[in-house]
Amino acid sequence: MVKKSFHAALESIWTTPRRTLLSGLGMAVGVAAIVVLVSLGKGVQRDVVAQVESLGVNLVIVLPGRLSPENPFNPMSFIGLSTLRAGDVTAVAQVPGVRRVAPITFVAGGAQRGDRWADAALILGTTPEWFEIRPHTLKHGRFFTHAEADKFVCVLGPKPAEQLFGDANPVGKQVRLNGKLFTVIGVTAEDSSRSLLGSGGFEFAIYAPIRALQKAMGSEQIHRVIAQTAPDQDPAQLQAQIRAAVLRSHGGSEDFSVLTQEELLSRLFTLLQIVSVALTGITSIALVVGGIGVMNVMLMSVTERVREIGIRKTVGAQQRDIFWQFLIEALLIALVGGLMGVLIGWGACAAIDRFTVLTPEVTGDTIGLALAVCGAVGLVFGVLPAARAARKDPVEALRYE
Repeated sequence: MVKKSFHAALESIWTTPRRTLLSGLGMAVGVAAIVVLVSLGKGVQRDVVAQVESLGVNLVIVLPGRLSPENPFNPMSFIGLSTLRAGDVTAVAQVPGVRRVAPITFVAGGAQRGDRWADAALILGTTPEWFEIRPHTLKHGRFFTHAEADKFVCVLGPKPAEQLFGDANPVGKQVRLNGKLFTVIGVTAEDSSRSLLGSGGFEFAIYAPIRALQKAMGSEQIHRVIAQTAPDQDPAQLQAQIRAAVLRSHGGSEDFSVLTQEELLSRLFTLLQIVSVALTGITSIALVVGGIGVMNVMLMSVTERVREIGIRKTVGAQQRDIFWQFLIEALLIALVGGLMGVLIGWGACAAIDRFTVLTPEVTGDTIGLALAVCGAVGLVFGVLPAARAARKDPVEALRYE
């Protein structure tokens, strides 16, 4: 029964290709949007994992502000406040099993040399331990030392060096960071592999001694404390000890969070998934509109094919045969639109990958999800036309003109 209905539906679609393509166009738009958005989300997640893992697997990060499952976001980060101070760095460094500790302070404002600006530069105040936690390759010069903790010196990433000095060697020359003159003592040679974050954003970084930068800012805030644990120590096991040490440093006030890399990624991916689900829900409206379009086309088709329905019933077709024919026809129209959408989405992802820093990741799961949703919409909106066709009286249908 279903096989015969399928052949009848397929024949009807084959004889009206223009109607099929036009009615499936709305479905194509919705499916293409889902494929692009989900693929972009997966690509971003892959890039973030790669960049965080490039720092090493044995890291524990201390953040300002308390995070919890009920409050997964950090309001202090949004407004640039921090409760972390130099005493916290000392407390973390004294925890057994912690190998290195590097405080990090972020400074806004960009870098300037004369009339040249490096607006996208990320200015970081840190200590020499950072260059051991996250190894860098030098193109020119050297890194700063502990003896230069109060000196206005800096190390440029390759992008700021190019924007401020072109092809010239900047070592020994000066740049302005937050209005203060800093002498360039080195330039890093970061991997410029194309990804969302480049080489973790480090090719845009400018490093300066944290105490000198705090002096230039007039603030002693520290925005992150990065602790590298010994290779034979599990960071998750040291997490509680580090939390206890910082808690003592804060006099019992838990206005901070201690996360391992896995937890940091988990919280970030929670945010990405929320955004992805929201965007997918919004784009699914296009699928609903496409489903309504398929339903309207099928209702018109029922009206146009009343005599055909009457003839089929006269020669022995049952109501269920007519119902399945029109329902399968609606499903096939939706899937044709879905396949068009997959091709459009795939092409869009290829264009995004080629012409932007984003790298969408199109997978079979994504395509299967999009087609499954498309098919479900086709079935839902195909029931009414199929039921109306099945209820046609054969005598009245044969009289219809």
